[in-house]
Amino acid sequence: MTEFTTIQRTRRCLQSSALLLLACLPMLAGCAVGSDTWYTRISDSDREDHDTGSVPFDFSGAGGMDNSYTVPVWNDEGDKTELTFGSDEPIPEDTWVQIETQAIRGVVSWKPVNEQDVPEKPREEILEDTAS
Repeated sequence: MTEFTTIQRTRRCLQSSALLLLACLPMLAGCAVGSDTWYTRISDSDREDHDTGSVPFDFSGAGGMDNSYTVPVWNDEGDKTELTFGSDEPIPEDTWVQIETQAIRGVVSWKPVNEQDVPEKPREEILEDTAS
């Protein structure tokens, strides 16, 4: 009788583990995916002073930094979206920026780049967008 109970317990434990794994699989898959790269050109109108006041957590996307930027961005295929990220110092006007994002985490890094380093498709889209 004890053997049967042990087998039942083992089976239930394995079933519970399998269900837990299935429940967490989408989250794990999102973490395993690499980052996406986006490009934009900063204008002064994109910048907003960001003061969190006495709020201990900042969920705005600025990451608790002094300057917040909400900008249109394009990927290598020319797809457009809008992202928000932060910077301790203001980013100079007309700076070309490469932004890395990850599923769930959002913007994980950004860096200034030369216009020539931006792939052709997003560069064309950005120039067209800023011309209008």
